[in-house]
Amino acid sequence: MELPFLRLSRLLLLGQSLMLLWACSSTNVVNIEGSDSTRFTDLRASFPVSKQDENERIKIRFTKASGEFSRDIPDGKIVDFEDFQLTGPDHVTAMTDVTTAAVSYGRVGEALRNNFFMSAFAGISRTNFEIDMESESGLTTGVRNRSFEVYADLGLYHLLAPYLTAGLEAAFSRNLSLSGITEWGAILKFRPSRHMEIIGGYRWFKYDFFSEDYDSGIIVELNGPFIGLDFSF
Repeated sequence: MELPFLRLSRLLLLGQSLMLLWACSSTNVVNIEGSDSTRFTDLRASFPVSKQDENERIKIRFTKASGEFSRDIPDGKIVDFEDFQLTGPDHVTAMTDVTTAAVSYGRVGEALRNNFFMSAFAGISRTNFEIDMESESGLTTGVRNRSFEVYADLGLYHLLAPYLTAGLEAAFSRNLSLSGITEWGAILKFRPSRHMEIIGGYRWFKYDFFSEDYDSGIIVELNGPFIGLDFSF
């Protein structure tokens, strides 16, 4: 019998692809990538829902992604926001922070086979998106956006030793304007004590910001190593 978590993961991936195809059909989307410097913060804590089942949990997660960018705006590209219009050709430098706090419900430690196990959580997140941009043409502006989003994350792990785990993780969120995060990561977890893990690895992170009419947007991509803490009670 197929695990419900596997069905959920396929549905999330399909929905993610369809939403991106719809939103990115806009001609006024600027993709900002190739970060000159990237910084990630990741703090997690989970609590059992009942004493009878330690794997059924409520999870709280705080993440912050920061980066600095430089990007060429091609000729003819127009990006409209609330208080400015950016028109190519131009060159833009930018600094951005994407902060997400999520509360979710799900299961962790769901055994598969040969020391493999998985986790799946779904809930709601609050994302604060901030970006400051300066163009060679003299335009200086910024975007500040705060929104609630539907959130989900999945993980597949392999127990290497009683205190060491390696795995792959993914997280997604979207709101009604299709803004949200897409995150993939390779992770290593070291458990020095029963209630704490030191986590680290490499993360591929993207935040899609679209205006409410889907006519324009900014896509920020951040890639790099990360380190954090995971508490379980």
